[in-house]
Amino acid sequence: MRTVSKLIILAFLFIISVSCNDKGTDPVNGELKDPRNMKWTADTIAYQGSFQTLMISMWASSPTDVWIAGHNEIMRGKIYRYNGADWKEVYPFGEIPISSYSLTKVMGLDYHNVWMIGDRRGYTRKDLIINWDGSKWIEHNQNLQVRPISLFVNNFHDVWVGCDSAIVLHYNGVKWERDKLKLSIPKGSEYFINGIVSKENTIYSNVAVHDVVGHRYLFYFVKGTMNNWTVLDSMEQKNPDSVIKWGNRGLTLGKNGNIYSYGDWGLWIYKNEVWERTIPINYTMLNIYELNENYKIAVGVYGMVWFYDGSQWKQIEKFYTADGDLYVSDVWTDGKEIFILSSTSNQYPQKTIVWHGK
Repeated sequence: MRTVSKLIILAFLFIISVSCNDKGTDPVNGELKDPRNMKWTADTIAYQGSFQTLMISMWASSPTDVWIAGHNEIMRGKIYRYNGADWKEVYPFGEIPISSYSLTKVMGLDYHNVWMIGDRRGYTRKDLIINWDGSKWIEHNQNLQVRPISLFVNNFHDVWVGCDSAIVLHYNGVKWERDKLKLSIPKGSEYFINGIVSKENTIYSNVAVHDVVGHRYLFYFVKGTMNNWTVLDSMEQKNPDSVIKWGNRGLTLGKNGNIYSYGDWGLWIYKNEVWERTIPINYTMLNIYELNENYKIAVGVYGMVWFYDGSQWKQIEKFYTADGDLYVSDVWTDGKEIFILSSTSNQYPQKTIVWHGK
């Protein structure tokens, strides 16, 4: 399997390859544009004096309201917002307690309701959940020594967060509730929810387990509601002969209601309670955006960008990097314009590159 060669990126990005569902602009009317025929520009984002400006999550309400968030080894340069003309840094800590932190996921409902999760570093607690209400930042303090890793914003009164130790957090618009998935976890393992989505009042999640003693990875596909969970399936990854049933990196819910998983061997879709491999490639896929059944874009390492036109998946070769320098982690589109979020891995300082097609 081909992977990004730099361990400094892998250690961070394995954790933050998390679930995604963009509840931004509804599918547009009229003729959609083929990304292979679009004109592309690239905006490079690098915070002055920083060794790493690695944005890994993106959400947009429209082509003139795009948010990206991620990691920077310094305090600044972790959130940016595009207004249709340029990118501006967003710094939320004028209104919430300051600390060293990184962000794993951004997702919202519209331009004045945006959520972000991450983890604090060197602070009295690890949890970080913040919300932009259009005028100010609000922190939802859980007082936990676990990291929020995956996020799903279903509506104004239904926000889900997956964390370390298989802890699930749910916000109903007034208060938070907490639960812990009951799983068979080998002693001494590290485990976390790296994908969570809500479909028809049922929560689906992917739990990744690093069995340090057994030198293997375990994965659980779980569904249910608070205090009522069922393990649908499990798999073990120990050697090249291991049976891969679904993507190990996270989950996405498309606009048409399809559940996808993505990971080290491609892309899967969940149909009739069975995982079907839809992009069987030997590259790590990190996200997918489904605008409708005939317009989907999937992205991954080595500049992997694939487009589904209703009949077949086709690779957009423009972004491919044989040396693995381009790590593509997220994508958004309204069918007229496309934003592709990527970062460099072999160049220093490491930078974020946002590709804009229209």
